[in-house]
Amino acid sequence: MRPDAGSLPVKPVLEDWSGTAITTDKENMDLSSGDQIESNAAAENYEDEYDSGYLEDDGEPAPRNTFLLRMVALITAVALLGLVVFTSWPSLNPPLVDLIKESLKLKKDVDSNIMRAVVQISVLSRRQGSAVAVEQKTGTGFNISTGGVIITNYHVVEDALNLVITFPDGKVYKAEHWLVKPECDLAVLALQADGLPAVPVSQSRLPAAGDKIKVVGNPLSLNSIVVEGKVGEYLKIAGKQGKTFSIDAPIYPGNSGSPVLNLNGQVVGVVFGSMKVEAGGTEKVSGLAVTIDEAADLISAVNDPQQ
Repeated sequence: MRPDAGSLPVKPVLEDWSGTAITTDKENMDLSSGDQIESNAAAENYEDEYDSGYLEDDGEPAPRNTFLLRMVALITAVALLGLVVFTSWPSLNPPLVDLIKESLKLKKDVDSNIMRAVVQISVLSRRQGSAVAVEQKTGTGFNISTGGVIITNYHVVEDALNLVITFPDGKVYKAEHWLVKPECDLAVLALQADGLPAVPVSQSRLPAAGDKIKVVGNPLSLNSIVVEGKVGEYLKIAGKQGKTFSIDAPIYPGNSGSPVLNLNGQVVGVVFGSMKVEAGGTEKVSGLAVTIDEAADLISAVNDPQQ
């Protein structure tokens, strides 16, 4: 049965990662902003200083004392550097360590071909508000054809001058052309390739509330991270068209363009943002995705040689 998204009332106004307003039937929601993060690791340079020890009566240095002093200085420097890096680099913090550990477990149940088909998209784009300045950003996408058809979000490729797609095996391709559907936050990129790993797509059945799902993406500067959860509810999005649903699963910046997979390993949705819900004094973060059937017209068009 196709979920009914039209009966939900409109209440607060929120923003997704692309800056679009969103309204849902839940109170006290807001969306996390920004699809890019910067990980700044502070480190200090330590000079190789050491005490040359003492000289014996005959003027010869004492090698043993000199060596020990140098080792102590080296160990101290390494320990201090490690402390600085650990406390300042987010990807080493315990929550992300847990995310990586859980992902390693979940990967065992995901088809390896799916893992090889989820890509990283590097974008060189015009900086908004400037005619000459450019900026770089990254996002997730996934390939659905052996010839190279990549699905991602519109806000990932918005104002793009150049798109580079990197597969997990290290192979790199340049997007030949791409089509976008801003009202659904979708984009489809065409590559010139053959024999690429591809993810199967399901357009015969829409995901329903409570369905178990997995999401594969490149969040928080990490690669090929798998999370699991379930479909939440269908929502109304202010200023957007298409069928949008929430995901009860850990979704972070960098997950934009990630495929939402059903239990059969088929794509049923595309992640484009997240939202925070406050209920009973606690805060809960849920992902947001658009159903994959909303990309059907783009997929057909991008394969048309006349496009």
